[in-house]
Amino acid sequence: MGHRHVKTPAARVGAVAFFLLCFSLCCAVPLTGLAGESTAQVDAEPAPTLARHAPPDVPPGYVVTPFGYFHPSCVRTIARSDVLLADGRIKHADGTSAPVRTCAYARYMQNGRRIEPGMPPQAIAAPLDGRKTVPPEADGWLEASWYHDAAPFGGISADWLVPSAPTLDIGQVLYYFPGLEDYENIVTILQPVLGWNAFNDHGWTIASWNCCRGGNADHSVPEPTATGNLIVGTISGDCPAGHVCSTWDIVTFDKTRGRASTLKRASSYGQTFDWAFAGVVEVYGVGACDQYSSNGFVDFTKVSLLNVDKKPMRKVRWAASGLLQGGAPTCNYGVTVTPTSASLTF
Repeated sequence: MGHRHVKTPAARVGAVAFFLLCFSLCCAVPLTGLAGESTAQVDAEPAPTLARHAPPDVPPGYVVTPFGYFHPSCVRTIARSDVLLADGRIKHADGTSAPVRTCAYARYMQNGRRIEPGMPPQAIAAPLDGRKTVPPEADGWLEASWYHDAAPFGGISADWLVPSAPTLDIGQVLYYFPGLEDYENIVTILQPVLGWNAFNDHGWTIASWNCCRGGNADHSVPEPTATGNLIVGTISGDCPAGHVCSTWDIVTFDKTRGRASTLKRASSYGQTFDWAFAGVVEVYGVGACDQYSSNGFVDFTKVSLLNVDKKPMRKVRWAASGLLQGGAPTCNYGVTVTPTSASLTF
């Protein structure tokens, strides 16, 4: 691709958020009953949560994803034995593959901005810092720790404990994750994600995500988890050391339960991942402090960023981007980083 205008790092951190807000239209998805902090129950064909608290420009029936508001037909569950191919097809264990299916519906960013089908991602970038939402409400990226290098990365991993459930459950969605992205050519972001109410469950689940080839958001089969469990998120290049990988394995592992939700051989879609995130808090529909996790923080520890030779990078200078939304409720926000950790409070 040709050279594009290079935004400042702060603006680029925001560009990731634009991904977190994008898909869906007519099918309404029913909500299940409340489950408090108990382990979430996930159906064989999980559906992301209906966007009950979306901006007014988002049509009824859209759902929430870590990439924004999507029509539900544009959110795909990749089965455990399936592989997501570079052209968007899904290859099954028996060798057959599902045809490429381009999303036919517009998607919407956190602020309600409409993105038409086929619009190139490079034209959609929006700053994450200073975003205004309708006060007091938070929708999209809230806090992040990030690092950019001229050289490509070979992977990232991080540990974090499942926080407490929110004191007040109004159907909001909470996401916590590390991730990888291309600083110059944002087409997708790879994410091992811990979510609260991510699949209409009013509880905690883990899933691995890759977005947005053909306007689709793809995720692995979710696994239930619970407060206090240890989550290990890993993104690793699926190629020999010393090479820039074209496919990646995204694993969200509940070490306490011994269960993983894995997206295998997910395509890089031609990107070179040189922008890493040690930890991110992303939320939808939060209008008060008691709608965040009630313990008030999430700590990403044992953060390990690998170079293209798949060796740990030492003394990484993680940047801290605190409250990124001007309309969010007034709470105890903060980001503290070390070379191997990121603590995010809310």
